[in-house]
Amino acid sequence: MNARNNLTAEELRSSSFEVVYLSYEDYMYLINLSDYTRKAYLSNFRKYYIWCQETGIESIYDQYTVKQYLVNRVKGGAKWQTMNNIYSALRKLFREVLNAEWSFKKLPRAKRERVLPNIVSMEEVARIIRGCKRNIKHHTILITLYSTGIRVGELIKIRIRDIDSDRKQIKIKSGKGRKDRYVQIPDLLIVILRSYYLKVRPQEYLFNGRKKGRPISVSAIRWAMNQSKKRMKVNKRVSPHTLRHCYLSAVLEY
Repeated sequence: MNARNNLTAEELRSSSFEVVYLSYEDYMYLINLSDYTRKAYLSNFRKYYIWCQETGIESIYDQYTVKQYLVNRVKGGAKWQTMNNIYSALRKLFREVLNAEWSFKKLPRAKRERVLPNIVSMEEVARIIRGCKRNIKHHTILITLYSTGIRVGELIKIRIRDIDSDRKQIKIKSGKGRKDRYVQIPDLLIVILRSYYLKVRPQEYLFNGRKKGRPISVSAIRWAMNQSKKRMKVNKRVSPHTLRHCYLSAVLEY
């Protein structure tokens, strides 16, 4: 057993950054947070610690220091989503791992920004998808995102066995909130997926990365989409997640 597991909260607060970092990571594994959340929270903790070091602040686990850091990030132009993630990461660390003081009056959470999602037309979506036609994997990925409305983080985790062509469903495992669900597959997508499978022969995951048996990365999908945008001269800010909003918009319009 690691020695850090026997430390009291007070002893942990006086330990090195590495010990606190690993203790925080262990805690998030125990409460079964998703890989994405765990990595994001640890990254935010590391950035906070580096800022404290660069600023010469020694009282790292003090809520007044956190307040200074949050104000600094807001003044630096950090968006609401970023600030909300930083706040959640540090609050969980302080309250649940370090048992340190955290006052909601002294450290209020920023109000949510009401920003409308960036929507592109169906014609522009079609152009972006056509722009990937020479690469069957990228082409199929964009069609799947648009025609099902699933998140890109969910798509990369789809395994071949998760697809039930008879029932026309994809099983999405550990989606948002770590919940499983089934998503209906349009008839045309089934045909496209079958053709893709016969030509590519992916292993384990529906969309392999550079190594077979390993999933494609989100960054690789973003890159493919950006290349298609340039190729098809679509100048709007569009990301793989935009296709989800476009899907929802198309469903409502229909």
